Amino acid sequence: MNKTINIKLLSLLSGLIVLGSLFIGCSSVNSKSISNETIKDSSVPQNLIVPTLAYNDNSITLAWHKPDNYKDITKYNIYLNGKYIGNTNSISSKSKSLVDNFYKDPSNNSAVKISEHTYTVTGLKPNTTYKFTVRSVNNNGTESKDSNTIIETTTKIPKIFDVTRYGAIGDGQSLDTKSIQAAIDASTNGSEVILPSGKTFKSGALWLKPGIIFRVDGTLIGSDNPEDYIKTDATSKDTNKSNALINAIGTNNSKDLKIIGSGTIDGNGWKQGNADALTGFPNSLKSSLKTVSGNGILAANQFKLAKNNGLSDTKAYSTRSNLVSISHIDNVYLGDGLSFENPSQHTIVTSHCNNTVLNGALVKTFDCNNADGIDFDSNGLIVLNSVFDTGDDDINFTAGKGAEDEKTRNPVDNVWIFDNYFAHGHGAVVAGSNTAAWIENILAEDNVLNGTGAGLRCKTTPQTGGGAKNITFRDSALKNITDSEGEPFTFTSNYSDSNKAQGFKPALNLPQFKDISVINCSIDSSKSNAIFVSGLKDSYDDNINFADTSFKNTKPASINYLSNSTFKNITFDANIKNPWITSNSKNLVFEK
Repeated sequence: MNKTINIKLLSLLSGLIVLGSLFIGCSSVNSKSISNETIKDSSVPQNLIVPTLAYNDNSITLAWHKPDNYKDITKYNIYLNGKYIGNTNSISSKSKSLVDNFYKDPSNNSAVKISEHTYTVTGLKPNTTYKFTVRSVNNNGTESKDSNTIIETTTKIPKIFDVTRYGAIGDGQSLDTKSIQAAIDASTNGSEVILPSGKTFKSGALWLKPGIIFRVDGTLIGSDNPEDYIKTDATSKDTNKSNALINAIGTNNSKDLKIIGSGTIDGNGWKQGNADALTGFPNSLKSSLKTVSGNGILAANQFKLAKNNGLSDTKAYSTRSNLVSISHIDNVYLGDGLSFENPSQHTIVTSHCNNTVLNGALVKTFDCNNADGIDFDSNGLIVLNSVFDTGDDDINFTAGKGAEDEKTRNPVDNVWIFDNYFAHGHGAVVAGSNTAAWIENILAEDNVLNGTGAGLRCKTTPQTGGGAKNITFRDSALKNITDSEGEPFTFTSNYSDSNKAQGFKPALNLPQFKDISVINCSIDSSKSNAIFVSGLKDSYDDNINFADTSFKNTKPASINYLSNSTFKNITFDANIKNPWITSNSKNLVFEK
């Protein structure tokens, strides 16, 4: 074992973290921010915005960054046109109720407490302009000065296209694809296609268009007939390819799509077992290539059809449908209480969709095989007030693989993830394993994780190239990190996925994870190493820093090929005599 440890006093990691250099905004294209010259003290909330499309005819969602000095802040007060209208301690949402239940458990008394810094203003008038500011309140009751002022205008009341008026039955048995599609095709820019509550609409692949709102207040359930997902379109000539249940394909100038509602989009992919006793979320029967024929529904039928068309088992299994697939549309908004459940394969897949927002999305896809919550490959993602309970990674970033993508793709950039609840999932915030064009500028903060396989999961292969950098993961509570690898913090350039190392020309440069900070987190129970670093001999991971973080009921950290990194005020259980197992590393600083 080669351990290189430099013991000396260092300043806190704040000097290494430059949050102000991250854009992390995705503000509404219609909103206007006014700088207030009076903002000078460190307790003032920063960068108040309206996330992209996070408004309608009667409500507007606000979000802001915590002030520089936020440790003593207990709430934020919201002001509309200069008048106090509420505070963050009074908000309610599905994610907030799960977070509150987490902290009501006495066993979580020592867990890091997260901060709410978002607020949805309701009861507004259509087509009306409003001004908002936010003030912080500390534990002495002292209120800060105003944040910047944000100006936003609610939309006009949209024209409604009710699918039942186009012939949709909604009895859960009749195939309503043509009727729903007719309503979509008839809809106009800015209008709303609605699947009303109290009904279950069975459908095959649907094709949305930019500029509309697709509202599901009832249930949209996927047909179990694989033929209902095969359609010749401009993007695919593969007759074996299964389209998603909901598809939207734009052009270089396409923008503005909302998929929202109080109902459920159910992919009907797999047979379901008993719901989770704690959350009531659905649980799929065990799903994989080995079990697809017995436990699949649509997944089984798509697999069978592809096999009958002469495909191998592996290729046939890959033809399964995603739940939602959106490409080449900027300004995409999903959520407002909408549940995404039981996909045949992935859940939400976006491609070339800059400025995407998940607000109040309920992604409940455990234990569906490969069911990532969202796969994102573009610039500008905000995820807030949402719930993830998935069969694979929760929020996954993908930046291509190999020499070609290393040279031609844009990096995944500008991500803000906060005030969410994560249950199952291989990882909550995941960079890779496709990392060629780099994944960078991510702020993940104020999240509760209970049952995931990792908080921050960075993974790639030597052939893939690129990596991830400029990531801050802070102010979060992690518990029961037992899914998948069960490592709270993972950084590996030796990810064991043979499929990723084949079929492409290896990248010119070896991958690396660097300039990453983990601050003020509590971890209680994990299946494996508290921190796992597996860099490369010729490409050390670099500048990965931890501060003010506690590990209970975990195994020691395992660190290989890491350089120039600090670990300040990190605690482990007293029975762990050597919490730092290091090899092939240099310039590591451990401070008590």
